[in-house]
Amino acid sequence: MGKIDLLELQSRCKRDPAGYREDFLMQLEHFNALHAVFSSSSSHVGTGVSSSKDHENFGDLVSFISHVHTVYKSESSWFPSLLLALIDQHFMRLDVSLRRRLVAALILLRNRNCVSVNQALPIFFKLFRCADKQLRALVFKHVVADVKLANKGKKNEAYNRVVRQFLRDAVRDENPVAAKKALAIVTELYRRNIWNDAKSVNLVVEACFHQHPKILVAGLKFFLGQDEAAERAAEEGGESDEDDDGLAGGDKDMNTKQGGKQLVSKDDVFKAYHKGVASSKRKKQAKLKRMIASVRKQQIKAEGNDGEARFAAMQLIDDPQGFAEMLFKKLKEGAQAFETKMLLLQVVSRVVGLHQLILLNFYPFLQRYIQPNQRDVTKLLAAAATACHELVPPDAIEPLLRQLVTQFVHDKARPEVVAVGINSVREICNRTPLVMTEDLLRDLSQYKKARDKPVATAARALIALFRELAPSLLEKKDRGKGADLEKSVKAYGTKVVNERVDGAELLQLERIKRKRLVAEIETMTEFEEEEDDDDDGNINSNSNSNSNSNSDDEEEDEENSEEVEDIELSENELEENDILPVKKKMRANGKLTLAELKRRHKIAVLKAKKVAEREEKLEEEEQLRMMEEENPIEQEKIFGDEDFNKIKALRMQSKLDENLDKMGAKKVKNAAETDLTRLVMRKADRASERRVNPDALAAIGIRRAHDKASRLATVLAGREDNEFGSSTARRLKKTGGASNKEKAKKKQLPLAARIHAATRRRNAPVQKGKRQLGRFRKV
Repeated sequence: MGKIDLLELQSRCKRDPAGYREDFLMQLEHFNALHAVFSSSSSHVGTGVSSSKDHENFGDLVSFISHVHTVYKSESSWFPSLLLALIDQHFMRLDVSLRRRLVAALILLRNRNCVSVNQALPIFFKLFRCADKQLRALVFKHVVADVKLANKGKKNEAYNRVVRQFLRDAVRDENPVAAKKALAIVTELYRRNIWNDAKSVNLVVEACFHQHPKILVAGLKFFLGQDEAAERAAEEGGESDEDDDGLAGGDKDMNTKQGGKQLVSKDDVFKAYHKGVASSKRKKQAKLKRMIASVRKQQIKAEGNDGEARFAAMQLIDDPQGFAEMLFKKLKEGAQAFETKMLLLQVVSRVVGLHQLILLNFYPFLQRYIQPNQRDVTKLLAAAATACHELVPPDAIEPLLRQLVTQFVHDKARPEVVAVGINSVREICNRTPLVMTEDLLRDLSQYKKARDKPVATAARALIALFRELAPSLLEKKDRGKGADLEKSVKAYGTKVVNERVDGAELLQLERIKRKRLVAEIETMTEFEEEEDDDDDGNINSNSNSNSNSNSDDEEEDEENSEEVEDIELSENELEENDILPVKKKMRANGKLTLAELKRRHKIAVLKAKKVAEREEKLEEEEQLRMMEEENPIEQEKIFGDEDFNKIKALRMQSKLDENLDKMGAKKVKNAAETDLTRLVMRKADRASERRVNPDALAAIGIRRAHDKASRLATVLAGREDNEFGSSTARRLKKTGGASNKEKAKKKQLPLAARIHAATRRRNAPVQKGKRQLGRFRKV
C-alpha cells in the first residue's frame, strides 16, 4: 500500500475504528513481517542501497501505527515497547531518514502519554550522540516542550526529579555533544523561567567542571549572560514597577504628572526650580538641575537590580567558595585559550564580589596583567574592581592598587590611559575605601585641572566619591560646601548591628509629625472659633472707630512711602555714590548708602536663618523626646509591604534633604527628587553586587588635534562646494575608453618630432629637482 493510501486509511480509522479494524490488522501484520526482516539482519540495518524502498515502507508503517495507536490500543499494546527497543539497539546504524521517522513516532507516542518519561528520556539522551544535527534539534525541542508542559500551572516535582537525574548523567557524559545538548536544555529551561531554582543552576556548575573546553565555555557564558540579562531586565522593565512600589505608601505629590515614572521634562524642571525664585538663587537652582540631569543619565549604567523576583544565576550557587576555587585553579593552569581565560576571570571575580568570598591569591594573579598594553585591559580592570568588597583586607588589595596607579597614572602616559586608571581606582575605592591613602588621593585629585576632559572628569568623579565617604582625606578646597569632617570610613571588620527594624524610626517619626500637625490644626480651629465669637461682640465698637483708624492709616502710608523713597536710588545717585568712600555709611543728605543697605539686609537674612535653624533644632529635639517616650512602632504591629515601601520613600526624602542642604538649595517637593537619590543610595547599598561595565572605565571623548580622522574630515568638508572635483577622482570614476589626451601621448609621431622633443627635454633647466618638460607642436 502506498503512502497516500496509508494516509487515507489513517483518516478513516480515526473516524470509524470498528469498520476499518481488519485493514489495520492487515497493516500490523505487514509491519511485523518487515520488522522480522530488520531484526534478522540487524548487523546490516540501514547499510544496503537496495533496501531504501524497504526503509521508506517501514517508516510509513511506523508513522501509521503511531497515529492510530490510541484508537487500537488493545491490538497494538506491544508497539511502544517494540519501537523503544528498536531505537535503543540500532540507533547508530539506522538510515538517517528512517531514524528521524522512528524518533518522530516516538515523540508522538510520548505526547499522547503512551510512553512514560522514564522510558523515553534514556532513548532521547542517547540520540544526542548521533552525528545528525537535525535529529538533535528535534529531540532538544521536544524535551524542552515536554518539561514545559509537565510544569504548566504548577511544578511537577516528581517529573522534574527524574528529568534532572538524566540531565545530570548526560552532563557528566564524556561525549561532548551529548553533554553540550544537556547543558543547552538546562539553560533554555532557566531562560524560560521553567526551571529557575538552585538545582538547575548547580547542574550548570557541574558542567563547568567538564574536561571538554566547549562545555566549560558554555557554562561560563551561561553565568555571565544570565547576570547581564537580569540587569537589562531591571533597567528596561523593572524601573517603573519599582518606582510604583517604592512610592505606593509614600508622598503622593512625588509621583504625579509622570504616571509613576520619574521622567521630568525641561519645562517641568524650569517651573519647579526657577519660577518665582529670586535672581540670587538661580545659580544654585541651576546646579541642582544639572545634578538631577546627571543622575538621570547614569541610571541605566549604575542601577542595580532590587527586584525580589529576579535572581541572577550566581546567587543560587550552593557552594560559591568551592566553585570559585575550582575555576581559579583552572585559570592558573593556563591551558586554555585567551578568550576562555577571560571568561574564567570574569566569572571568578563576580562570584567573589557577589558572595563576598575571601580568595586572597586572586589579587596577586590579577596584578601581573595590569598593564596598559594588555589585551582587553578594560575587562581585566573591571574584573579586578568587581572582585573587591569590604571583607577583603586592605593589605591584599594595596599592591594591586599601587600597580594600577604606577602603570596607568603618570605624566608620560596618554590621556586615555590616565582616565582608565583613575576610573578603575574609583571603582575599587567605592568597594574598599580603606585601601586609599591621603597622599595618593590628593595626588590623584590634582588631575582635575588636566587639559583633557576625560582625565579631569575622572578625577572629579573620584573627588565626588570621597566627599561622600571620607571628606577629611581631601584637601580643604576639594571637600565642598557643608562637608562633614567627622564622617570617616569604618575600620576593617566593623559591622553595624541594628537594634530595630531598619527604617522603623523614620516611620515612627513620620507618625509623630502627623500627630503634631493634627494637634496644631485642632488648636488653630479652636482659636479661630474664639476670635469669631469676639468679633461678633465687638462689631458696634469697631464701626465707631473706623473713621479715626482710616485717618491714622493714611498718615502711616505717607510715612512708609517716604521710607521707600529713601531706600530706592536712581541711576544718577548710584554713579555719585561710587565716587564716595566705601567706608562712608551716610550720604551728605543724611541717608544710608547702598552698600550699607546691602550689608544690613545680609545681616537680617543671616539672623532669620539662624532663628529658623534654632527653631528646627528645637523641633527635632522635641520629636526625639517624643520618640523616646513612645514604644517602638515595630512592637505594635507587623510591617507589611506598604510599610516597607513607605520606609523606602522616607529614606529617599531624607537623603535628598541632606544633599540639598549641602548644596545650599531650597527644599522642594517634586517628583524629580527621587531621581537625585536613587543613584547614591543604590551605590552605597549594593556596591559589591553591581557589575562593573568595562566600557564605563574607558576614556570617551579624546580626539587629537591633527589625527587622521580630523584631517580627512577637513579635506572632505572642503570638497563639498567643489562642483567638478579633482581630475584624479574624475579619472577613477571614468568607465569608458581612453581620452584624447591619453591617446595623444601614445600616438606615434614622425622621427623629426620625436628628436625635437628629446632635445628639449635634455636641454630644459632643472628646478626643484625636476626637469621642466617643454611642449612641441604637432607636425
